[in-house]
Amino acid sequence: MAEPVSSDLLREVIREVVREVIREVVAEEVAAAALLGSAASRPGARPHVTQPRPSSPARSGAGRLERGALTERIVRAAGASSTISIGRAVVVTPLAKERAKAMGVTIIRIDE
Repeated sequence: MAEPVSSDLLREVIREVVREVIREVVAEEVAAAALLGSAASRPGARPHVTQPRPSSPARSGAGRLERGALTERIVRAAGASSTISIGRAVVVTPLAKERAKAMGVTIIRIDE
């Protein structure tokens, strides 16, 4: 039988999990804001989303996510009939795929 865990240790583990979740949510919010073009309104924000390169087929509402996760929130922020280019390291959530299909958002994986 396992030894009981102290309440202080349990609290510290819970705090660390909460910190990690908050970091992930903030990163998603910054990425979504960048796709909407409002990242400049957040001083010091450094999203991993960039505008498409001139050589890529840029359309209105296009954005690029280079790493992390493409979530439903980011797809919604991109808007209907837009294009999101993603790098090799990006994971696309199942809900993001469904939302993209429903909204007519094109997801293009760029292997560089």
